[in-house]
Amino acid sequence: MNLYYSMLGRLLDGRTPVHNEGYYMIDDQNEVVFCKKPPAEVEIVTLGDFTNALVEGCKQVICSFAKTSDNKDVYAFNLYTDEHKFICVYMNTLSYFENTLAKYQDRYENYYEQHEIQSLKYNSGDFDLQFGQDHMGEYGRYVTQFETIAYCASDIDKEHAEQAMEGVPVVAFEAGIIEDGYYVCAIEAMQRLVNEDAFNSLDKTDNFIAYASTGEDGLDYDIVMRKTIDANLYYLVFPEMKESDEKFDEAINESKHLTVSDAISYWTDIIHNNNSLEPSFTYIKPTMEIFVQLERFGSELAQECLDKLTELPSLENLDNADYEKIGFYIEALYFCGSFTPEQMKQCVQIEQRFLEGDDILIECANELKAIVSG
Repeated sequence: MNLYYSMLGRLLDGRTPVHNEGYYMIDDQNEVVFCKKPPAEVEIVTLGDFTNALVEGCKQVICSFAKTSDNKDVYAFNLYTDEHKFICVYMNTLSYFENTLAKYQDRYENYYEQHEIQSLKYNSGDFDLQFGQDHMGEYGRYVTQFETIAYCASDIDKEHAEQAMEGVPVVAFEAGIIEDGYYVCAIEAMQRLVNEDAFNSLDKTDNFIAYASTGEDGLDYDIVMRKTIDANLYYLVFPEMKESDEKFDEAINESKHLTVSDAISYWTDIIHNNNSLEPSFTYIKPTMEIFVQLERFGSELAQECLDKLTELPSLENLDNADYEKIGFYIEALYFCGSFTPEQMKQCVQIEQRFLEGDDILIECANELKAIVSG
């Protein structure tokens, strides 16, 4: 179970805010440093600024493409981001898709099947039209700076990162943009483009869709794409998702009578048995949906998780299964609502205990601290 994607799901669904403390600054030699306070006399890029840059950059792409002879039967526009901090625009037309499909059918018999045709049609990696920062006009520099900073930021220890720069500072990005907030910026940018009718200059098909994506199918199909695609159109374009949703609803109904402890077992068993929350199985859902189904227990869920964390007999010699359980219980705490004063105290006690453990447990302690602080 990849709990990173549950965290990301919370972020993309607006359940938790972008953690946004500090700044990453880059100089004219592409050196990157982290600073806790806003640097003086340097351009600062906020979450709002970066969202606006994506909006305007996409408008540049749309405007330029609309003037070309390829602007015919455009059926998809995708602002793509992924965990590697890569950002680009994908577009495709029916004629390009038909050419691609013909090539696949020449090589693979299964591409005559409707499911494979549908999958290929909306797989942005097979789109013929890709646009990067060079196509975004003056706003492309923000994407370039973002990708350069993000590449270096992963190696920076923020707790010991305050240092002077050798070169001339160029720009500083709010840390939240670099640390997963860029996904939120992409969604908000696409929502603005749709609301502003920015695609009117394109020669679109009747079922044209515009959406952001993360490269993670569960998140994209369940959360991200539905932010900008009307529900009826969504099911028309992706009919298999209607069946997927119905099967997931059946699983929810089957679990409604369970106690909190049994419900936790029920959903984790589904994952381990590949019933699954991942593509090509019963339904396509992100990991976050497990916890969404548990949040109805509220304070009961909080108490169950806190008790399980308290009952850990020893913090030494933990195996992978133990760490998975710890991660699961901590993630579930984000879906419990408000803690009672007693639960708050218990959470702080667990946090203090974890601070005496290894690096993974210290990270878990920091997560608990974030939960307690709201």
